[in-house]
Amino acid sequence: MTLAEAYSMVISPDDFDPPLKRKEAHVPGYWSIDELAAELEVSTRFIQYRIKDDMQKKEPMLKIFKIGSSILVSDTEALAFLREMRQSKPRRKLNNS
Repeated sequence: MTLAEAYSMVISPDDFDPPLKRKEAHVPGYWSIDELAAELEVSTRFIQYRIKDDMQKKEPMLKIFKIGSSILVSDTEALAFLREMRQSKPRRKLNNS
């Protein structure tokens, strides 16, 4: 891998279309499960299932940090996860009615 390839893999919030809804992080540099769920318009349980199912594999999808009862995901990991989820086929959205 060359330096140019590594640089091109960095994802920034400006790369998303439509833009991300999150304006300010609760914990700078990290995303909470609630923030990821709100961004994807799915339940927090859906995000937790994705993390749990992927952690049972040898290569987890997200590197998480558990602080007390909170689960945090670094900006880099979260943005890659959001991009992958947006590019996958549409999921059923959470109905708040």
